[in-house]
Amino acid sequence: MRAVLRSSEECFQLNPDTTTIGRHGGSDIVLQSAGIAEHHAALEFVASDNSFVLQDLNSPQGTFVNGCQVQNAAVRVNAGDVLRFGAGGEPFRLVMDGAGQVRAGWGCPGNGGCCCPGVLVSWDKI
Repeated sequence: MRAVLRSSEECFQLNPDTTTIGRHGGSDIVLQSAGIAEHHAALEFVASDNSFVLQDLNSPQGTFVNGCQVQNAAVRVNAGDVLRFGAGGEPFRLVMDGAGQVRAGWGCPGNGGCCCPGVLVSWDKI
């Protein structure tokens, strides 16, 4: 399963097992926005149902899924869900291949180029 977190300006390919998110340079996805904790959250792929489990790592400003706050807890997320890290963080859409979003071309807005090589998706506005 290939999956990405996509915002209006950035695109991050997720690891096939667990992807860590935070300000710390050792995170898989490093975000420097205000409100992002050093070790903010983790996304773990669940192969049995092609979904992810999002774990907030007790971040001070929390993590949000589709506008609902998740703090120091885990929740299942699926293709199309909108994730936000920190109270004022930029929204990211979870995009997964095999979830009705695959197409034959790229539609990456912004920089005009391919933001995540190897992942073919149609991008919807967040």
